[in-house]
Amino acid sequence: MKHTRIIVTHYGEPDALQVVEEECPEPKHGEVRVRVLVAGVSLPDILAREGVHPETPRLPFTPGWDLVGEVDRLGDGVSGIESGQIVAAMPISGAYAEFVCLPHRELVPVPSGLDAAEAVSLVLNYVTAYQMMHHSAKVRPGQRVLIHGAAGGVGTALLQLGRLAGLEMYGTCSSRGAASVSDLGGIPIDYRHQDFVEEVRRLTSEGVESVFDPIGGASPLAFPRVI
Repeated sequence: MKHTRIIVTHYGEPDALQVVEEECPEPKHGEVRVRVLVAGVSLPDILAREGVHPETPRLPFTPGWDLVGEVDRLGDGVSGIESGQIVAAMPISGAYAEFVCLPHRELVPVPSGLDAAEAVSLVLNYVTAYQMMHHSAKVRPGQRVLIHGAAGGVGTALLQLGRLAGLEMYGTCSSRGAASVSDLGGIPIDYRHQDFVEEVRRLTSEGVESVFDPIGGASPLAFPRVI
């Protein structure tokens, strides 16, 4: 059986992407073949295509950080998962394909009734936000935090997780994103017209315990971090 996938033939602009047709991969021992329903498109995918992400595979490679798909075939030694089951995964690369083989332990069941395109938007953004908030910063209820890019994908995930954690949240955003930040429990700070340092000091007098920066600095190698 044939399938198609996208490969990056050289680092650069979108013209580096090429569609190829080849034999469908077969799952090895402990692997599951997944028919990809949707694959996420994220900044790390673009940076990998440009060759500047620290986890960029060697050329040629298939991009695609996260996916939601349907279990198509089980390899030997796989149990606890069924053919036809909808699953999510974050393989870092390889999701831009019709079929992909992944270790069965890397697959997470997707609850029935969820739209695949909506579900895939949760994978990278929320894993990133959760790691920043609970593994790195180890936040505690009542703490004050500042979230940069609060109206973006990781930013809104941080706001939602922060609300569940009982945090007092401030978020930089444009005026267009202010309503979204407010709706998710944050106090918006318009970075285009306000100095966020001065504004945080004015609003809190004591500052914040943690700053979450899913945007990074001027360098393209600056990635999500906790300050």
